[in-house]
Amino acid sequence: MRRVLILILAISTVAAARDKKAKVNPGPYVFASKASAQTLKVLIVQQNLSEGYTLDFDHQFQFRFSKPAQMPPVDAIFMASSACQGMTTKKVWSYTLVELNGTTKVTIEPVWEYPDDYCQLQTKGFTWGRPEEIAAFQAMLDKAPTSPVQAPTPATQTASADQQQSTKQHAACLELAKDNPSIICK
Repeated sequence: MRRVLILILAISTVAAARDKKAKVNPGPYVFASKASAQTLKVLIVQQNLSEGYTLDFDHQFQFRFSKPAQMPPVDAIFMASSACQGMTTKKVWSYTLVELNGTTKVTIEPVWEYPDDYCQLQTKGFTWGRPEEIAAFQAMLDKAPTSPVQAPTPATQTASADQQQSTKQHAACLELAKDNPSIICK
């Protein structure tokens, strides 16, 4: 009887501690900035590419990044095993920028993209679980220059495409290196 009481007390203490943590609401996440949509897009693209994400979709001020990632065990219940050839689970961040009256609204939608039991692509939203990352993103937006930024020149666009290609090649190299220790990625 005493063990049961101790177990119940331990479970309620853990549950109470969990409930006291700062809670972060699930997406979409909405931010505001005085910087132009073009300036913010450049900053967001640079940040995501530097973190190893690939630009999957880019249509003016709507764009999306992804990279292969492992879902948390709780979420992995919903995905199929590696039975789907060529399909991997990805962490996806979609951005929409809307500029109006000197303020740019940035909407971010984070989702997991994964194959289901029939190898069909599914998505499941996830909570941006780190308040310090959310605060750092808002700080980046707050520090963005508010003066007009020139549109990227063709040379800048080519450099961005080269960087994106280099990122893809590096990711492919790392994937090969997992199974073959003789491969060294630079």
